[in-house]
Amino acid sequence: MTVCAETIHQLTIPTPFLVGPVHVYLICGKSLTLFDTGPLTGEGRKELIKQLNQLGYEVEDIDQVILSHHHPDHIGLASLFKHATMIGHRYLKPWIEKDQQFFRKYEQYLRQLYIENGLPIELLSKIEKSSAAYINYIEATELDIVVKHGDEVPGLPGWKVIEVPGHSQNHIMIIREQDQIAIGADVLLATISSNALLEAPMTGEERPRTLLQYRDSLRLVKSLKVKLLMTGHGDMVHNVDQLVDQRLRGHLERAKAIKELISSEKMTAHEISYRLFKEKHRKQPDLTFSETFGHLDLLLESGQIEVLKEGSFFYFKNE
Repeated sequence: MTVCAETIHQLTIPTPFLVGPVHVYLICGKSLTLFDTGPLTGEGRKELIKQLNQLGYEVEDIDQVILSHHHPDHIGLASLFKHATMIGHRYLKPWIEKDQQFFRKYEQYLRQLYIENGLPIELLSKIEKSSAAYINYIEATELDIVVKHGDEVPGLPGWKVIEVPGHSQNHIMIIREQDQIAIGADVLLATISSNALLEAPMTGEERPRTLLQYRDSLRLVKSLKVKLLMTGHGDMVHNVDQLVDQRLRGHLERAKAIKELISSEKMTAHEISYRLFKEKHRKQPDLTFSETFGHLDLLLESGQIEVLKEGSFFYFKNE
C-alpha cells in the first residue's frame, strides 16, 4: 500500500489503571510505524482497531511497532501485530516474552529488598498480587530488533533512539532531528511526575538507583532542545526545559522533607513511606515505597543521610 507523507497521529486508548488513558502514536513514514499499543483489554483492543480504521488503516498494514518500555499500558497489545517487526530496548526482551524464570528471580530480589526495609508481609503480599495481575495485561510476543541509544530508528530515517532509564530500566524515546519533535511515552508528563519505580537489577548485583537515573534522563531530554514532546499520558509538552527544571526541583524538595522527617530518629524505608503518604501507602505501597526509596538514594548520594543495618533491617538516619 502507499503510505502518506510522514505525519504523526495520536491515538488515545483507555486503560484500567489509575493513570487513565494512554496515548500511542501512528507515524506514517517510510515504514508505517506504531509507537506503543495500549493494554491487553477488550476495550483497548477495540478502540485501537477502531482508531486505526478511522485513519484508513488495518492492523495488518502496520509494518513495525516501537515499544517504549515494559509497562502493560504501553505494550499490552503488541501481540495483535504478529506480522509486524517489534522494536525495543534489550531489557524489554524478558518482559515482552513473559520469561517466567526471569519473573521468579525478579520477584525474589524485590521480596528480600522490601522485607529488609521494613515492609510488612500484608503490604508485600498486596504488591506481589498486584504485580502478578499487572502482567496479565500483556500477551507474550517476541522482540525482533534491539535498539540502543543513538541508533537511527529502523524504517524511519531521520529519527533517533534515546535511552531514558529511570521510570523503567528499558525506557526509550524517539526524536525526529529535523524539527526536534519527540515521542517520549512516560519520560516527562505535563501534569504529573513520573515515578522512578523500584526495580531489581537486570545484570549483576547492583540495584539500579532509579531516581538518580531518572534525573540524568531528564537532563538529557533538556539537552536535546525538544520543541514538542508527545507524551504517553495527558497533554503534549511544549515547555520541555521549564518542566524538566520543575521536576528536578520537586525531587530536591521531597528529599528535603524526608531528611527533616528522620532528623530525630532512625527509620526504615517503610516507616518513612507511611509518615509521608499515610493511608495512600497502604493502598499503593509499590508506588509510595518506590518514591521514598528513590529520594533516599538521592540523599545518600549527596551524603546527607546514612544507612545502617541492625538485625534484619536497614535503617536511615541523618549524618
